[in-house]
Amino acid sequence: MDEAILLNSVTIKGKRVGIKIRGDTTEYDPAAYNLRPNATVEDLLKQVQGMQVDRNGNITAQGKQVRRVLVDGEEFFGNDPTLVTKSLRADMVEKVQVFDKKSDQSAFTGINDGRDAKTVNVKLKRENKSGNFGRVELAVGNLGFYQGQGFYNRFHNDNKIAAYVFSNNTGNVGLSKRDRQQYSDGGVEATYNALDVDIWNGSYGGRGIPKSTGLGGQFSNKFNEGKVVMNMNYSYNNLNVLGSDFVERQENLPSAYLLSNSVRKFDNNDQKHNFNGDLKILLDTSSTLVVKINAGQIRRNTFNNFRAEIKDSIGNIINSNSRLFETFANKYAGTADLLYLKKLNKERRTISIGLNLFHTTSASSGTLISNTNTGVTSELNQLKYNDDHSSIINLKSTYTEPLTKSSTLSANLIWIFNSSRLNRETFDQARNSQISVLNEALSNDYRLEQVFQRGGLNYYFSTKKVRFQAGSDFAYVNFDQNDRSKNSFLRKEFYNLYPSAEFAYNFSAMETFSMKYNGYPTLPSIEQLQPVINNTDPLNLILGSIDLRQSFSNSISLNYIAFKTAKDIFMSGNFSFSQIKNPISVIVNTDSEGLSIYKYANLNNVSNLRYSGSFSYAAPLKLSNISFTIDGSMDGNRLNNIVNSKLSNNLLNMYKLTFGLGKAKKGLYNCGVSFGVIYNTNKNSLQPLLQNESWGYQTRPNLDFYLPFKMTIHTEVDYLFQGKTTSFTNDFSRVLWNSYIQKDFFKNSDLSIKLTLNDALNQNRGFERYITQNLVIQNTYDTIKRYFMFSCVWNFKKFNSVK
Repeated sequence: MDEAILLNSVTIKGKRVGIKIRGDTTEYDPAAYNLRPNATVEDLLKQVQGMQVDRNGNITAQGKQVRRVLVDGEEFFGNDPTLVTKSLRADMVEKVQVFDKKSDQSAFTGINDGRDAKTVNVKLKRENKSGNFGRVELAVGNLGFYQGQGFYNRFHNDNKIAAYVFSNNTGNVGLSKRDRQQYSDGGVEATYNALDVDIWNGSYGGRGIPKSTGLGGQFSNKFNEGKVVMNMNYSYNNLNVLGSDFVERQENLPSAYLLSNSVRKFDNNDQKHNFNGDLKILLDTSSTLVVKINAGQIRRNTFNNFRAEIKDSIGNIINSNSRLFETFANKYAGTADLLYLKKLNKERRTISIGLNLFHTTSASSGTLISNTNTGVTSELNQLKYNDDHSSIINLKSTYTEPLTKSSTLSANLIWIFNSSRLNRETFDQARNSQISVLNEALSNDYRLEQVFQRGGLNYYFSTKKVRFQAGSDFAYVNFDQNDRSKNSFLRKEFYNLYPSAEFAYNFSAMETFSMKYNGYPTLPSIEQLQPVINNTDPLNLILGSIDLRQSFSNSISLNYIAFKTAKDIFMSGNFSFSQIKNPISVIVNTDSEGLSIYKYANLNNVSNLRYSGSFSYAAPLKLSNISFTIDGSMDGNRLNNIVNSKLSNNLLNMYKLTFGLGKAKKGLYNCGVSFGVIYNTNKNSLQPLLQNESWGYQTRPNLDFYLPFKMTIHTEVDYLFQGKTTSFTNDFSRVLWNSYIQKDFFKNSDLSIKLTLNDALNQNRGFERYITQNLVIQNTYDTIKRYFMFSCVWNFKKFNSVK
């Protein structure tokens, strides 16, 4: 007779799988990662495979910058990534999803329109969808440093109310990275502030010492049993940046090169108001109406004091310049989107109609006082006024028809009207006089109108394993240029193709490959066309050209992602390549006195190239559960322009390889270290002997050590070395060492006090080196250095019980 043994219980232990791949969506499980109490979503993203978060909170996923962070699939604070990741707690999250979010029209029809954006969706746990939670931090340091911020969130299932306020001078300057693309119709991007007298975009990238204050509120809810979805938010941000920088520049010419340096002191202020509102209405079981509004105002003051000189290749000074440039700008912008979606009487037979309205208007003024010495002294005392506006009407309709169970054909018609005006006026002022006279050579009133008539067909095929799409649009464009100052009119006509293709193959549920191709033209902007000199830098004059034509880009991208569950191995890779034919570039003419004139022009029979790639590999080592990662990336450009009647070809490449090790023991420590190698190359056809190759190294060890009595010690080091080049013969190195000790109180560690030491060795120095066309530039600047700070943080939460 068989014997039976009755067991009271059986416990099976195993490691929780942290990653799942579902088609084009990658999911991460927060419970699989070792996180400290009250860790934020940002802390979680720093640990997950295939994602990186930089010091400013910018997120990169699978080689692409994350543009949106959603909460339960809905917008939260108007697509503001850093606000979501810094304010939401990781222990509230059920899973984090990463995918390419398509436009509303594309998601409805299933046809890719090329307007996708890398997106993170934070899906909350069921028990954390109803209640109140938030965070309050007050901090004070030596040398006048301070930081205060508060977040409050009230969630009741679909009803979400949130608010925040912050003020600091520690570099947490704002909650949005949209900058120049603050407003966009989604199809025709509109630059935000490119036409003002001073084109500073109101952002802070580490240059200078900032002071920032902001507040905002968000409301979203679903009504009428989910048939009406509303999402609204408002934000205010005031940023002031004070500091100085030192710019060294090498300008490559056919027969020689010039060396210049300039010292600048600046005091800039930017004040923004912004409102976003989304409304989705399910009219019936087959039709939906979507309304989106985005409106805002910017007021901006800039003050810049320059001193510069230019030397020839043997060190002789050939000119010097000092100038004072002070500006003010006031800008309003708004966009409205209406989208009607209708499912017809057959599955996948749909019609959608979208209308986008965009308008922006700006008035900016400035004072330029300049003194230039080229052996002969010339002075400028000028008042400058820019008045610009832009309006866009975009109407698009799409019809989809199922051909078979797996294939669909779509047809679309698009009509776009784009009108812009740029009126520039410069007045000369005599010394010690209030009389000003219009300088006609530096003044111009220009209008540009474009009418697009576009249509096309697209074929789509999809099965469980394979997804394929191919098609093209054809467009006819009327391009009218009106120089009101000279009473001249010029009409151009363009015929354009917009080919596109996409292929994706799922090897398995955890392994997928995709490829995309897009071809598209780029039309010249009004600033590039307007035939007037911009002399805000008297030694580098910029001139538009009415004869510009469009360029055309062919872009292809490859993506691969896989997770081997049995071995806990994550792999991803991507590559992108773009060819820009007949690119809009510049013709540069530099005379013997160092004066350069830059004129926009199409370069015939040459192409600019852009290419980039990255890969990521993460796996556990067999020894002691140590995690191992290796990340690599490369970025390259081939840029062309004309310098003193000779073609200048610039080949720029950057390669980076980073190795990382990490080990964690719950309740005891979490540590890691990374080491990266960077190699830069630059080859310029005008000066082939100045190759400007350089090596760089970066290492980042970090440690969280959990002590008894709810105490934590955190320390991290960021060492950067960048080697000398032919143009810049000094190495650059710095060690940033940041640490804090923290004590938590109460059962759930809701209250914490923390002592922070920023830049312990006082070595933080602003540094940037880059190359563009025939210029090699190095910039060193003021930035935030060593300080101590004492802070108190209160994390609060109260969730309702879930039945």
